Amino acid sequence: MTPHSYQDHAAQSTDGLGAAASRLFVATIIPVFGLFILRVILAALPMIKNAGPLGDTGLTPLVLIKASLDTVIYFLIIRLCLACSQEIRQRRPHLAEIASVVLLAGCALVATLAYTGYELLFTTLAPAQAELYNWIFLAIVLAPIAMIVVIVTRRLDFFTSLMFGKLNEVATQPQAFAAARPPAGPAPSLDPAKEIRDRVEIVQKKVAKANAEARRLRAADALSAQTAESATKMQGYLEGAVTAIAQQDWAGARHFSDWAEYEAGRVLAEVN
Repeated sequence: MTPHSYQDHAAQSTDGLGAAASRLFVATIIPVFGLFILRVILAALPMIKNAGPLGDTGLTPLVLIKASLDTVIYFLIIRLCLACSQEIRQRRPHLAEIASVVLLAGCALVATLAYTGYELLFTTLAPAQAELYNWIFLAIVLAPIAMIVVIVTRRLDFFTSLMFGKLNEVATQPQAFAAARPPAGPAPSLDPAKEIRDRVEIVQKKVAKANAEARRLRAADALSAQTAESATKMQGYLEGAVTAIAQQDWAGARHFSDWAEYEAGRVLAEVN
């Protein structure tokens, strides 16, 4: 979702990313904790704990109940990571790499938990394939970890800044952590209105150039989905900057222009 107006930006700023992440975490941890308690209670009931295997499968009701409840817990964890990733992308588009890492880390965590959770179920149904089970889960766990390594390697400066405690700077200055840091410009004007209007004019030219390249790629049927998304976002952010100027919100206009320039840079980087 790309904000197209100053009102959208103000609403998103009011409801901060931290508050949204906290709500998502609480909405997940409560049912997960409840399912875990239910799992412990059911495992302690004599009629379930001492029940024999079901037919010729060799599976006991306890194994099936644990596997079923674990599946729901894994789903809730994945849903939490997916929701957090989407919130980051919507509220802080320049932190898309962090959103991807959050989702991939959640997948790696769930895969690690599932290895233990489904081991007894699998070995009971297919005892001769225990070694295959280990290799399958090794691949499932390593796949998201390998993707995280690739993302971090591609944006090493970005994640290095996070490691050295510059989280606030990274979160609030998207242009500073684009693919290439822009050269230092002239000293800022004492007049914020003139400064931001000049800045938006520069960004408008860059967005116009990126739009022209996007149209050329679209005509040649060579426009990727990621570039098309960036093209849509940069136009929305530019409109937000213009609207913020009309409302004399210089901070909002600067924020929108940063995002517009960042997305335009992504479009032009792919073209180049």
